[in-house]
Amino acid sequence: MKTLLIDNGSTLLTKLEKLIPGEKIVASLEDISSLSDNNYNLIVLSGGGRYIVTGNENILRPEMGLVQSTQVPIIGICYGCEVIVDTFGGTLEEMPRKEKGIIEVEIIYPDPIFDGKNIVRVYESHQWRIKSLPKDFIVLAKSSHGIEAIRHSFLPIYGFQFHPENFVDKTEGSEVFLKIFNSIAK
Repeated sequence: MKTLLIDNGSTLLTKLEKLIPGEKIVASLEDISSLSDNNYNLIVLSGGGRYIVTGNENILRPEMGLVQSTQVPIIGICYGCEVIVDTFGGTLEEMPRKEKGIIEVEIIYPDPIFDGKNIVRVYESHQWRIKSLPKDFIVLAKSSHGIEAIRHSFLPIYGFQFHPENFVDKTEGSEVFLKIFNSIAK
C-alpha cells in the first residue's frame, strides 16, 4: 500500500507518519501540482493550519483540486477535514476558544470503522469546527464541541476533527484510522 501524505504544516507529522503502515510519500501544498494521484492507494491530509481554510481557497486550490478530482480514497485529519468540508461546499466556523485534549466522541452513525462502539476516546486540538456539512456527507460522530467524524455517502472520503496520531496509547483514534486504512488496503 502506497500513501500520499499531504503535510498541511502539522506539528504531529512524525507521529502521523509512524501511524500509517507501508510506503508513504510526504508532500507539501507546493508539491501537489507536480504529483500524480494515480500512483497512490490512499491520500491522507494532515492537520496543521498555516492558513485558515475559509477565505484562503486560492492558496489551497491545489489541495482542494486534488480532493475534488481524485478517485483515490482520502482521509482528512483536523485541518485536512476542514479542507474536505470547504471543498465540497460545507461551512466552517471559528470556535470561541481552541479545544485541546482527550475527549469522548459519541458515535451517531454505526459505521464499521467504530467496531460497534457507541463512544470512542480521541485527542483533539482545533479552533475551527464544521458548521454545515456539504451535500452527500454523513455525520459519523459528535462531541460537545461539534461534529468530530464525517464520511462521504458514496465516495471513499473520511474526515476527522480529531488527531488519531496523538496519544495512541490513551485513545482509540488510531484504531479508527487503521480500520479505514485496512479496509482500503483490502
